[in-house]
Amino acid sequence: MTDFTQKPGVSVWITRLERLSAWGAVAFLTLTIADILFGIFQRYFTGSSMIWTEEVARFALLWLVMLGACGAFLHGDHMTIDFVIKKLPLALQKLASQLLFVITAGILCLMIYLSYQNAMGMSHMKTMALNIPKTYPLLSIPVGFFFLLIAVVFKHLSFASSHMCEDAEKEVSL
Repeated sequence: MTDFTQKPGVSVWITRLERLSAWGAVAFLTLTIADILFGIFQRYFTGSSMIWTEEVARFALLWLVMLGACGAFLHGDHMTIDFVIKKLPLALQKLASQLLFVITAGILCLMIYLSYQNAMGMSHMKTMALNIPKTYPLLSIPVGFFFLLIAVVFKHLSFASSHMCEDAEKEVSL
């Protein structure tokens, strides 16, 4: 019999993904704060402001939110309405969990595809101040959804392995 509690594979990958998401969000938060402070300094101490500071702050905030969403999901910080599922019998809870996983993964795959198509479709357009292709800030959306998809898969695998462990313990006790 396999002891699922001794296999830390999924939980290790969840921790790594959560740290990657958090450090990415921290990097973009730092960039946003530094950019805003630089803009304030420019405006009040030199009498003029750089035109690109607002754009950098907006794009960094977009990347921050999309990378941070993965960590928030893995931490359980996204709002969920799960009181109905918790009141169902165990077999229906498992079925609802499977259905929720399929729907969530399907929507995330669709969003990755559509947002990637949108980002690539904007490659010929440049931003006003930085004069970079709009693809760069828009790629934060499919990248963020991709990280969320990986997180959903890892959480589902973790949930499935914990239930397999519970089922194995029940068989041993019988």
